[in-house]
Formats: sequence, C-alpha cells, structure tokens
Amino acid sequence: MITKLEIKGFKGFKHFSIPKLTRITLVGGKNNSGKTSLLEAVFLFFDRMNPQMLTNQFARRGVSILPLEPETMWAPIFHDYEMEKVISISVTSNNSTEIMTITFNPSYTPSLVRARTTDQGGRLLQISTDQKPTPSYALDIAYIMNGTKAISHLLIGAEGLGLHVDNSKIKKESAIFIATRGLTNPNEDAERFGRLDIVGKQDEVVKFLRIIEPNLKTLSSISIGNMSLLHGDIGLKRKIPVSYMGEGVSKLLSIILAIANAKDGIVLIDEFENGLHYSVMQKIWEAIGKASREFNCQVIATSHSYECLESAYNGLSGDRQKDFSYLRIDKVDNEIKTKIFDFEMLKVAIDTNSEVR
Repeated sequence: MITKLEIKGFKGFKHFSIPKLTRITLVGGKNNSGKTSLLEAVFLFFDRMNPQMLTNQFARRGVSILPLEPETMWAPIFHDYEMEKVISISVTSNNSTEIMTITFNPSYTPSLVRARTTDQGGRLLQISTDQKPTPSYALDIAYIMNGTKAISHLLIGAEGLGLHVDNSKIKKESAIFIATRGLTNPNEDAERFGRLDIVGKQDEVVKFLRIIEPNLKTLSSISIGNMSLLHGDIGLKRKIPVSYMGEGVSKLLSIILAIANAKDGIVLIDEFENGLHYSVMQKIWEAIGKASREFNCQVIATSHSYECLESAYNGLSGDRQKDFSYLRIDKVDNEIKTKIFDFEMLKVAIDTNSEVR
C-alpha cells in the first residue's frame, strides 16, 4: 500500500508531495486543480511494460488519434511541455521507496533484443534481428529501488510505438484505472468476473452488490455476439443485464470487480460520483470499505461533490475510519498544493459546514 507519494515535473505538478496516504483516499479540489493528473501519475508508475501507457492515458481523456511525433505524443506529460526536464514519481510503501524517472531521449538506438513493439492499432509486431538499428525518439524510463536500477525505453520508430526493455525483471503491480468517461467496458467487467468465477470467488462480488440490490441471487457472464454481459438473477422469470438494475449497481459492480482483481494492488477512480444518486453513495462507500480490506486493495478516488465526501465520511465510520482520509488540492500561483484531512478533522469540517471540496 502506498503511504507516501512525490511527483516532480509531471503535467501540472512542478513539485508535489503527499506525506500520508491511507487505504482509501478521496481527493477533492476545483476543476483543473490536478485531481485526474494525480491519478494518471500513480497509474503511469504501475503501468510498466505497456507500450500503450501514454496513448491509453490520452484515450481516457477522449483523445484517441495522435500523430506519432514527440511534441504531440509526449510533451503534454512534461511540466510546461518542457521535454528537456526529467519527470520523477516516487512511491513509498512497506518502508521502501521506488523512484520512476522519465527522460526524453531524441537519439535512442534500440538493440533489437527483447523488443515489444505495437502499431497504432495496438497489434504486436516483431523486429527481425538482421535489421540495422536506427536512432529513434524515446522516453527512457528508469525504476530505482534499493540500489537496483531497471530501464525500459518507450519509443517512436518506423514500426510504430514500441517498448524496449533492458531489464526484464521489472515487477508489475496490480493497478486498475476507472475513468470518468462512461461506465467500464462490459467485456472488461465480464473478464474480471470470469477470473473470480474460475477460482470460486464469484459469490464475493454478489455479496457486495446485495448492499444496493438485496434481491440479487447470482451473477452469470452471458456471451452475446462478440460481447459478454453480466446478468443477474433478482427473482424474475429470467436473468437480466446488470445495467438494467440501475447505474448504482453497475458502477458498484465495476468498482468491486476492479478491487477484487487488484488484490494487494491499487484501484484509481476518477470522478467517483458520476452516474450515482447521492442516496446510494453511502452504501457504495460501505461496500468499498469492506472490499478494500478483504482483498487488501488500496483505493484513490477523485470527486468535487460535497454529497460524495459526506457519504464517504458516513459510510467509512466506525472501525474503518482509520482507513480513510480526504485530500484537498488547490492550484496557488501556478503550483499545486495539498491539505490532508484525517477522519477527525473531516468531522469538524462537516459539522461546521466548512467548504473543503
């Protein structure tokens, strides 16, 4: 579990640090204060070994087509678009710190060994070893932990986007990003449910969904054409798609499936309140509190809704209050600052109706 985070040179973060993170952290702040960028920085840290690590990030913001050139593909992730600077993301967990650095390399020459390359459609390509290496634009990505350094290179070459790995022993952590734009892809939910079903954990998901839909008996993955949809038995004559049970059930399903599939990892949720009525939020936070402990998963979510904040506070009270903290971020003089509220501080703010969103 991440307990401390430091970001330098990434997007709007010139130098940003969070000295304390809990199992469940809700992040608030005004529009354009850096809430989504914070989640993107954390996910980028864990999305290693993925040639699409940046194009996926743009796609979540609605940008699906980009020319293969550094100024368009990579400059936006650097603070003030200054690619000559270095991006650094430092994560502390279990009393150890790992640092990820990203440096623009305008003349990287690939070795052609251990190359993973994809075209613009995401298809894996092969590079024959008799090719003559030619310089490419690349991002040199280094991971440093306990004196050990592993390096990979995200590059733009003749074959498209590629990832060349100098050290294949880079550890990949479990991390899932739930974007604000629409619900999770039904196929992704069905695939995650299938992984749990194989090992007999499907009833764990049903248990959490009953918090909102008490009539739910079972879940099944049903193939319809080239798509799989999760259906539920709620006592009718036939099973119905989960989406027919309401957006609250659908969103909770996506969140619980993500948490269950990110055991010992992290789930990042952008604009938590989207698609949810305030009346169900407290129950959803209750379910997240239980699931995050059961699967030992950390959750970081963003919101600018006071109802969401109050629901989280109420839903995570009692023996789970130590798991929860609220983080308010603000942009002051073009720098992003942070203020952390633990459970007791948040209680005072809510009781006095203070503006902390």
